[in-house]
This record gives sequence, structure tokens and C-alpha cells, in this order.
Amino acid sequence: MKTTLIIAPHPDDAELAMGGTIAKMLDIGWNVIVVDLTDGEPTPFGSKKMRAKETSQANHVLGIKKRICLDMPNRYLQNTLKNRRKLAEIIRLNQPDLLFGPVMPDWHPDHVAAAELINGARFEAKFCKTKMAGNPHWISLQYGYFSIHRLWYEKPSFIVDVTAYWDKKINAIKAYRSQLKNISMPNHIPFLEKTEIVGRYFGQCSENKYGEPFVGCQPLSIKNLELLID
Repeated sequence: MKTTLIIAPHPDDAELAMGGTIAKMLDIGWNVIVVDLTDGEPTPFGSKKMRAKETSQANHVLGIKKRICLDMPNRYLQNTLKNRRKLAEIIRLNQPDLLFGPVMPDWHPDHVAAAELINGARFEAKFCKTKMAGNPHWISLQYGYFSIHRLWYEKPSFIVDVTAYWDKKINAIKAYRSQLKNISMPNHIPFLEKTEIVGRYFGQCSENKYGEPFVGCQPLSIKNLELLID
């Protein structure tokens, strides 16, 4: 069984970017752990209690059994030594095979800080002679997901066909009711509509109905050539 660690700056980031892939991983028996760096509050229409309930509902829709919130400060997330060590300990305690986090560049400061934290924690998690919890661990496979608020997308390393899991993804996003109440902004496209547009675009790029794009943080190594045509 493969263990995947998905790190999100806020609750709903993982579902918006790769909810279909999460459902697909769980369906084939992978162990998926989502780590929210913050609880996402404050927001205009949410509360800590409400966001926790929405996250629990989204977990139920996708089948996520293990989700951790590190309670770092929303809006003011920083790549501090303390935060980096917190995340490194999560890596050491769970020993994941794969790691996912947001792709840079990104204009949201929390996403930028999250990417820096992930890179630092990934390296620090392999330290020996340390008082950190867990055992030293190096994650050789790291991938980036695209945040839904991006206005353009560079060429991805690969696209996951999530056609069969699209309804699950949308239902998981709908669990975040407080975040779907959009503030009135000129030319603002609601989350669900933007998600549909992006999913259909990357679906047609890969000759599927819906797709989710990812960037490899290192060259992809293919040992089984059947994967080239599957």
C-alpha cells in the first residue's frame, strides 16, 4: 500500500486542486493523509466550528480517514523553523511514499509560505541526531498541484484522468458551503464554475472528460513501459 501525504495551506485547497485524484487513490487502496497547515479562519462567512464541520463532511464524501490540522495562522502563514519542524515531524511519523503541495508561482502569501515549508520540512525530516518525533525519512517523490485561483497554467508534467470521480470531487467541494458564498467582485468566476472549466480543459488535453494537472518536482522515472500506453 502506498502512503500519500497531501499538504494544503487551507481546508478545501486539496479538494479543489486534486479531489478527484484523492478519490482515485483511495479507491485503489492507497493510504491518503491530508495535512491542512491552517484551519482557514477567519473568512467572511466562516467560523472555526463551521470549517471543521465542513472539512469533516468533505472527508466523508471522498473517504479520507486521516486528516491533520497543524493550526498555523491563516493569512499569516510563515516558513519559520518552528512550523518547518512541525511539518517535518508529520513526515517522520507517517513515512509517506509520495508528497503533494501547491505549485509556484502563486500570488497567495499562504501558498507561497506553504511551498517553502514543504521543501524545508521534506529535507529536515531525514535528519538524524535530532529530538524530533518519528524516524528519519526522505520522500523521493514530490509533486505539485495547481491552486484553483490561478489565471493561467503552465504545461503540467502529467494529467490524471478523474472522469469517474468528478462527481465525488464536486460534492466534496460543495461541503465547504461557507466558502462558496462568493464576495461580489467584477469578473469573478464562482469556485464551482472555475473548477468545471479547469477540469474540462485538462480533460480534453489528455483525451478524457475531466483531468487534474500536476507538476513533477523531479524527472519522472518509468520502470514499467506499459504505463506509457495505459
